[in-house]
Amino acid sequence: MSEIERTNKLILMFKNYEVLSFSYESEPKRVVHIIEKLEHFDKAPYGVLHPLYDEDTALLKFFNSRSIAPQRYDYNEILKATNSKNGFELSFKGHGLSLTNHYWFKKEGEKLKYEDINFFTNKWDDSFGRAVLNKDYEKLKNCDLNVPDIVTNGWAVKGWIWDNGPKLYKFSRDKISSAEALGEVLGSRLARRIFPDDQVLHYVLKKIGNNYASAAPVLIGIDEELVPLSNYFKSDVFHTYLKRFNNREVQNEFFKLIEHSGIPGIKEFFIKITCVRHLCFISDLHFDNISIIKNNKTGKLRMSPLYDLAGAFGTSESGRKFVSNINKGTYLVLFYVFNELNPDWDYSWYDPKRLDGFENEIIEILTKSEFYTPELLDRIINVFRYQKEALDKIAKKIK
Repeated sequence: MSEIERTNKLILMFKNYEVLSFSYESEPKRVVHIIEKLEHFDKAPYGVLHPLYDEDTALLKFFNSRSIAPQRYDYNEILKATNSKNGFELSFKGHGLSLTNHYWFKKEGEKLKYEDINFFTNKWDDSFGRAVLNKDYEKLKNCDLNVPDIVTNGWAVKGWIWDNGPKLYKFSRDKISSAEALGEVLGSRLARRIFPDDQVLHYVLKKIGNNYASAAPVLIGIDEELVPLSNYFKSDVFHTYLKRFNNREVQNEFFKLIEHSGIPGIKEFFIKITCVRHLCFISDLHFDNISIIKNNKTGKLRMSPLYDLAGAFGTSESGRKFVSNINKGTYLVLFYVFNELNPDWDYSWYDPKRLDGFENEIIEILTKSEFYTPELLDRIINVFRYQKEALDKIAKKIK
């Protein structure tokens, strides 16, 4: 047995089922090695049981999606306070419990039961999340690391706290403005006028210090698992989606690839996502931010509620630069980039009246940031009206 296997051997669990034993190394290169497939290997995560790569690489991909990202602005502060070399190493300092699936890990011989430690039915100490949100990183040195924060990926500064149940609070990535949080709440409100209400995660604004954070509840229940589409589909599917989606041939190719996915309503879901992208000019709805939910008792699949809408209406760092310089020419560029609407699609579900008055919500939310002057607000509202008019025309023509 190698030195890695002797020092970092853990058992990957699915609830109370032992799936596999593995070892890991966090430096100089991240490595995961499956030592032994255990009795319940059939419960391994998507991409491991049916790997896109070899099994070790697929397991590494799974764990990389369950660690804080180096792009986070507070990444180094968290690592220093927790004495971790990187986010990957930090993710193994607790038991890896999450609020997106039911995988975790333990040392050999450790006597733990999932029902006693999971975060769906047990309250944890949220001091870690509160310290991060208040930028009080020194407190992390004394925090319990059996928290969902250490396996929560993404670039935004975020923390899980108890607020009438567990909520994920997210700050803007740039530390300067509340803009991305404002955009996420706006994007959520807009999407709820396109999708049925229960198919969108509800984001609300929360004030922390002088800044706003977006806050949202847990996406899944005790018997469910969140699976990003990047783990569920083979690479040719999401590589097709990454192509210029306003190309009709690319759209047809994509829908052909997903038509036998076994996920009810997936085509209509993507049509509606395309309309949301079109209306609020958001570019971050990629295959790691779109997921399915699997019921672990019945095996049934459904699309997850839409989530991760930060940056909507030009509120990302790059988006703010864009909306600050909109002129007549850039309206055409914007329309070309975000006009992915296909006249061959079914728009019978679309009711333009549901978008009536949304300009008032844009004003209500964005005026909470000093960045959005009346002139900027007018520009953003004009873009929204411009994009909505295009959707109204194509939907009316089809009907």
